[in-house]
Amino acid sequence: MRKKWASLPKTILATCIAAASSACATNVGPVNPPAVPAVTAPAPPQMPAAPVTEQPSAALTPKAGSTCVSNVAFQHFPLRYQQRMQEIACHLQERDGLPAGYVIPALQNARFNVRAVEMMTPTTPSAAPATPYPWWRYRDRFLQRNRLDRGVQFWRDHAALLQAVSQKYGVPGPILMGILNIETGFGTFLGNFSVLNSNLSLALALPGRRRFFLHQTAETLKLAQRLGVPPGTLQGSQAGAMGMSQFLASSYLRYGVTWNDPPGGPMPNLCHSPADVLASTANFFRGHGWRPGQPVLSRVSGNRRTNVAPFLQGRHPLAQLRAVGIHPEAPSGLPGSTPVGLLRLQTEHGPTLFIAYPNFYAIMGYNPNTYYSATVWAYAEAIRRIING
Repeated sequence: MRKKWASLPKTILATCIAAASSACATNVGPVNPPAVPAVTAPAPPQMPAAPVTEQPSAALTPKAGSTCVSNVAFQHFPLRYQQRMQEIACHLQERDGLPAGYVIPALQNARFNVRAVEMMTPTTPSAAPATPYPWWRYRDRFLQRNRLDRGVQFWRDHAALLQAVSQKYGVPGPILMGILNIETGFGTFLGNFSVLNSNLSLALALPGRRRFFLHQTAETLKLAQRLGVPPGTLQGSQAGAMGMSQFLASSYLRYGVTWNDPPGGPMPNLCHSPADVLASTANFFRGHGWRPGQPVLSRVSGNRRTNVAPFLQGRHPLAQLRAVGIHPEAPSGLPGSTPVGLLRLQTEHGPTLFIAYPNFYAIMGYNPNTYYSATVWAYAEAIRRIING
């Protein structure tokens, strides 16, 4: 069973790292990004020979009469980012309430990570239209036999825990397992990015996401304080996500729970405690609108000649879909006022319509990609079939 956090070494999170291809509980990518089998990183950018000073950001400009400590050098960051680093140092002190004696050494020990920036920088769109990558190919990457076997073993090892967490939070165990499968293969494939380095580098190099990653930088420093570990020992994905279920620092602090421990107890261990991981992931779903006992997806049956185009965007009352002949194969028993979406996903049998219930969108709170959420559901369904014989 789960070890108490206090009994673990202070550098325990140095081994908590993430799969390079995942971004869950992060929302760090664009909404509904194209699902592709791999990302090819561009060549490393050439650093300027002389410093290029950026214009100050209004969001980072120190307050009038500022007394923050910032007039220091950050030797592990390019010269062109020195002024920006000083602004960040002030922001963390004045806007986030972190003491200079903690912020300055943490930032001076951090390093600019070119690889994290390369992996997180959107690729330039091609002039030629890209061939759509079908959902079923994305899905099947995560439903391979070895992944199903790993899930069955996880179920055998933690069946009682999965049932207990499900009863407490209302999220089925197989859905939680779908997250662990995609994110880290139940902890079997990991990365080794410094979370602080990634967040700082992305805040500097991606102007469009600066506010987001600056917030995650502050949350990372706060999390390290709460855990009692040096900030540089927190490791995870290139996007700054940590643990078996890949939580950002902000999600760790907001949704992380220690299983069956009273409030005020030790911080949750989201790297080595399946109990804390499952409870925290379920708590995340609950915080994003999960509705216990309701379905996630259902294939559509009924009149194939129905014009479904008006329903493929946004959400609509379930009764409105029924009125035009769009019915789920498995009746949900939900009231007609329930807001649902209509998805057209490419399966091995061709374009297939699915009704997406509110719980589908709760999964999208973890990763805003329809392929991802549909694959979590597909994996959960596959595991259920295997377990139930």
